Amino acid sequence: MNLTALLQHKISNPDYIGLIERTNAGFSLPEQALLAEILHQFDFDVVQAQALAQAVLQQSRFDPNALHQDDDEDFTGVCPHCINPPMPPLRDYQMWRLQRTN
Repeated sequence: MNLTALLQHKISNPDYIGLIERTNAGFSLPEQALLAEILHQFDFDVVQAQALAQAVLQQSRFDPNALHQDDDEDFTGVCPHCINPPMPPLRDYQMWRLQRTN
């Protein structure tokens, strides 16, 4: 099932569907695969669909190295960002949904 058909099957709000489709077009293949996995894995009520749309928008702006601190490496030898890097928004959404099902 292609992404458009999957979105229309899983999400009822056409605005969220359009937003996710437009944003997904700029995703890497692993990001697209994760989004497809999330769509296959869960059903969506209005709140969950809105949260997914927000996660997709955040993912499009996500820079995993944005908080990397070269200055701290000189002093401590270890960057706090490298020890505990941020979780990508789509993966965070997936973990949130998994927690709520258990």
